[in-house]
Parts: sequence; structure tokens; C-alpha cells
Amino acid sequence: MNKKSLLLHISKKLLEQASICLGALLFFTFYFGITISNLGPAFTFGAFLLPVTMGMVNVFSFYIIPKFLFQQKYFWFALYTIYAIVISIFLIAFSSFYGFIYINSLDSIGTEFMLTKNLYLIMIGVYIVVLLTSFFSAYRENHKVRLRNQELQYALLNGELLLKQEELSYLKMQIHPHFLFNTLNTIYGSAIAESKETPELILKLSNLLDYILYQTQKSLVPLEDEISHLKDYLALEKLRHGDRLQVNSSFPEESKNLMIAPMLFLPLLENSFKHGKSQSTEAFVELKIEIHEERILFFLRNSYDETLSTKNLTSSGIGLQNIKKRLNLLYPNYHLLNIRKSDGYFEVDLQLKTTPPKTSVS
Repeated sequence: MNKKSLLLHISKKLLEQASICLGALLFFTFYFGITISNLGPAFTFGAFLLPVTMGMVNVFSFYIIPKFLFQQKYFWFALYTIYAIVISIFLIAFSSFYGFIYINSLDSIGTEFMLTKNLYLIMIGVYIVVLLTSFFSAYRENHKVRLRNQELQYALLNGELLLKQEELSYLKMQIHPHFLFNTLNTIYGSAIAESKETPELILKLSNLLDYILYQTQKSLVPLEDEISHLKDYLALEKLRHGDRLQVNSSFPEESKNLMIAPMLFLPLLENSFKHGKSQSTEAFVELKIEIHEERILFFLRNSYDETLSTKNLTSSGIGLQNIKKRLNLLYPNYHLLNIRKSDGYFEVDLQLKTTPPKTSVS
């Protein structure tokens, strides 16, 4: 804290104390002088009670309440409250005694004031000021604590959101070269074979690259865009493998303007060709996407080479692990992913709710 801030803090505290003093004096003046016509003795008597009143106010507002009540140390709060009240009783009696003596010593003031208040009512007046001030102070401090907690909670949530955004960006950047590498291998194989389909393969790749480089920068894309590029990828693979590849695909006629995170389905399809095809045998891929109420159902089944290790089939490289992480970040508790191997087939079953809670994360 620099010098200027320290002076400002001290000034605010002094102003606060002066405001409490003025309020207490005004209260005592009207409280003690309500039955007499002359408020001068009441003001003078309130001035004698002001030191013990301000002492009680500061003890409760800045020590007992923050240190014990706010910390839920109720036993110590009750104990120190009793101590403070007992001590204050003697100080109030002492101040009242000398206040009466001083007022009666003045020739201009009669004895009217002495007969209007007894010691119990004086204590009640002091404790009313202490109670009201302590309540106000406790409310203010509680409000400050609540605001600080909200700021900390916001900072924590904002930090978690930034971490998720960075992780998702990393996952997207990771999947781009991975997908591109495998697709270029497909075109390379076609070029080696001097296939007449190579130009069309390049055109399909161009469409896929446009989707990967630009559309995946968005948080959400239309489901129909993802389906369109699934079709492009299937066409690309069918052009490469010809009759050796059997594809059964089924897509919804209408996507109902549904939005999903980009590149969720495409890497799964690419993964099935990478780990399921064989250059010497026929390959089979079945792809089905359905829409049921608030869910998107994605089903993919492909034949696989028995010579591949079980580890490769279950982990399936970067692509599948990437998808799992993105689903956990974008659709927590809003998706169900099952991956299994059965009777010579590798199956992926993904159920996705169409309205995820994390659509604001890009």
C-alpha cells in the first residue's frame, strides 16, 4: 500500500468514526432529553457516555464479530461478549456518575435531568447504539466477503474456461495434421497407381481442407455440414479402393438446423479406415446417423484386420483419444460413447444430446 492509498484509507476510517460519534450524540440527545424541554444537559451527558460507547462499538465491530462470529467460533464469541458487557456496565456507571456530577455543578442547569433517567435506561441507550452499529458493520463486512467470494469464484471459473479453451484449441490443432496426413496418404496411393480418379480425389481433399482449416474455428457448425463432409470422405475412400470397399451409409433427410461441435464424426470415420482396412482383402464400413428428439445417434461399424493388435483397436491412435477428450470437455454428461469389438467388426456407438451445456467454449 503506497502513501497515498494509506492516507486515503486513514481518512475513510476517521470519517467513519466521526459519523458514528455524531450519530451516537444525536441519539443520546433525543433519547435522554425526550422528557425535558432543554436538550443541552442531554447532549452533555451523551458526551460523557461517548467514549465507552465508541469503545464498545469498535470492540464488537472490528474484533469480536469478525474474529469469532464470522469464523463460526460461537463459544468464544459468547464468552468475549459477556466479558465486554460486564466491563461496559462498570464503565457506563462510572461515566454516568461523573456526567451527573458535572451537569449538577452547573448553575444554569436544574435537577430536572437527573430525575428522567435511571442507570438501566442509560445502559439500554448505550447498547442500542452498539447493537445498531454492530449490525450495520456485520452486514457491511458480510457483503464485502460475499463480493470477494464471488470475484474469486468468477476468477476460478474464468480460469477453468480459459484452460478448456486452450485444451480444445490444442486438440483441434492436433487433429488437423493427423487427418491431413492420412488423407494425403490416400491420394499418394492413388497417384502411385496412376488412377484417373486422382483429380477428383484432390477436389474432395480441397473441400475437406476448407472444412478443417476454417469451419473448425467455430464453436458449433450445422450438423448438415458435418454430414456433407462425411459423404465427401466416403466418396474419397470409395474412389481409392474401388470394388474392394463396401459402404452402407444412412443419413437423416433433415438435420432440423441442429448444431454440433465440428470434427466430432469425421475423425471416427477416418479412424475406421486407418485401422480397419486391408490392402489385400475387401473392407466393409457401415455408417448410420439418426436424429431422435433431442439426441443424435451415430453408429459406425467396420471390418478389421485380425493381425492388428487389440491395443491398436481399442486406443486407435490420436484420433479416437482426441475425440474422447473433446467429448468430455464439450459434452460432459451429455454424451454416451461405446467402443467395442465383436465377430470381426469394430463398432463405435455415440449418442449425443443436441443442446450441450458447453456451447460457449470454443
